[in-house]
Amino acid sequence: MGLFRSTPNRNLGLSIVAKNCKVVGDIELDGDIQIDGFGEGNITQANAVVISATGHFRGTIHAKHITINGLVEGQCEADAIDILSQGKMKGVLNTEQLTIEKGGLLAGENRATLATDTVVPLDDQTRSERTENNEKKDRKAASRS
Repeated sequence: MGLFRSTPNRNLGLSIVAKNCKVVGDIELDGDIQIDGFGEGNITQANAVVISATGHFRGTIHAKHITINGLVEGQCEADAIDILSQGKMKGVLNTEQLTIEKGGLLAGENRATLATDTVVPLDDQTRSERTENNEKKDRKAASRS
């Protein structure tokens, strides 16, 4: 809370990489980060990551929410990702919720992750049973034609 304000300061915990600044390395933070300059490496455990219109990031970003209005090259993983009108994402996205504004660009792959997705490995016996069943279906279909 500010000295003369009754509302809390919403920028508390915001880290900024300034427009003419270059940061190379891994960044692990508990709050928010805004990239106005250049960053390269990994950003992990962030709450919100904003790549502004003048920002450029190359690497991997893991956060709860990612907003891209500049250029990101690499991989992003978040609950929600927004690509704004000046934003360009080149690489792979992993998210439950993706928004791309008119003018925004995704050049790469979107691997939608759903909370309900469950991967169950098949054992060898189940695989061979499925193969046999598929072969039987194929033979039946071939004999009908």
